[in-house]
Amino acid sequence: MPTATISNTTWAEVNAPPRESRLKARPYCLPRPAGAFLAAELTLLAAVLLLAARGGNTLGAAVLLAFCGVFFHLNNLDKSIASSKFLAFSIDVLESIALGFLAAAALFYLFPMLAPSTGVALAGALLAGLLPVVLRSFLGYLVHHQMLVEGILIVGTGYLAGKLYGALANDRGHWKGPEGRAHGLLDFPEGPADRGVTVDFAQLNEMVVRDRISRVIVAERDAPSREKLAAALLDPRLRGLKVSDAVDFYEQFSGKLWVEALSPEWFIYTDGFQHSRAGNGLKRLFDVSFALLLLVLAAPLLALIALAIKLDSPGPVLFRQIRVGLHGDTFVIYKFRSMRQDAELETGPVWTGERDERVTKVGRLLRKFRLDEILQAINVLRGEMSLVGPRPERPYFVDRLEQQIPFYNLRHYVKPGITGWAQVMYRYGASVEDAHEKLQYDLYYAKHQSLGFDAGILLKTIRIVLFGRGR
Repeated sequence: MPTATISNTTWAEVNAPPRESRLKARPYCLPRPAGAFLAAELTLLAAVLLLAARGGNTLGAAVLLAFCGVFFHLNNLDKSIASSKFLAFSIDVLESIALGFLAAAALFYLFPMLAPSTGVALAGALLAGLLPVVLRSFLGYLVHHQMLVEGILIVGTGYLAGKLYGALANDRGHWKGPEGRAHGLLDFPEGPADRGVTVDFAQLNEMVVRDRISRVIVAERDAPSREKLAAALLDPRLRGLKVSDAVDFYEQFSGKLWVEALSPEWFIYTDGFQHSRAGNGLKRLFDVSFALLLLVLAAPLLALIALAIKLDSPGPVLFRQIRVGLHGDTFVIYKFRSMRQDAELETGPVWTGERDERVTKVGRLLRKFRLDEILQAINVLRGEMSLVGPRPERPYFVDRLEQQIPFYNLRHYVKPGITGWAQVMYRYGASVEDAHEKLQYDLYYAKHQSLGFDAGILLKTIRIVLFGRGR
């Protein structure tokens, strides 16, 4: 069984700067375009449905718009529309429309009575594409002029407040301003990203009013300091100020858990991490059904892959390796071989690099579209893996990472998966730093896992496979 033990020297301790002794406050403007984007989507969809109800023969276009909208949100376009770079924004829009078309086409094939004419389908695609394009400039203008933002204040006496500010300032588009940089409510001098303003506890109330703060984020681990902050924020809190714990705030807006700010106590008292027999049974039924369907439909492709591997390089077609699974138990994983046969003969166990010379020509193509992982459906049928879950790691790396990353073993309380939240949200891991980052996504999945969450991850995985985003 995995345990929550932490080594004497943890990741947080190694990376923690000297502790501050005074309260630091870091104001920040958080863009909030998602609500406006969703409202515009629903308004357009309602208009098309109303037209269909009046005999406009546009029901198929409404279906297409709805599917495109789903993929807009899966691509996080609703959060990054006002701040992402134009090229990335354009790619996300085109990908979302293409996937929406494919999903709608599959539905129209099953229910031909819903299928629209070619002209109506093209009009629906045009409307779907124009919506984010038209909204982009408008929402960007509002965010730039701080009319669609939330004023937040990060406070704390330790290094975590600066860490959180740095994450906000340096994370992806939906935490940045229109020019891709952090937009704070105050102009700080040139210096580190976590620079803050030194204040007294008694000054917090005045600062909240002066800088139009609507939310205070408490990034403080010291118990006496937390008590002083609570006393200082009591009056504005009862007047309507929103107060959030830094860990909860980070989880809500990043889709991952902040490992270095966690404690065993947090795991005990937080919501989530729920398991029920009914939920586990439904997940198992879904896993088995999908795995069988995948193997049956992909059978011709599997034969072609096996032939290509055999012709490309000497060695077996299948690749077997010991991995760590549920509760720390080991099992043999099955994949198509994507490296030469003697890949680790001289080096021993090592992570795969960005352009690893050990990967064969066919293997590079298989990894790009994640086709080498199809055979893991066998592990799903055997009950060793699930469709969705943390990536199973090798015992050699597990032993190493447990000593360097706090709570790493907790990922083994969830059955490993062919795909997962970390796999679709973060690049392929090839270092301890990457493993630390992916653990934060794995723990978020463990806390929030559900069939709905699994379905969203599978849709994101389809996007990665279709557009060759694997490695």
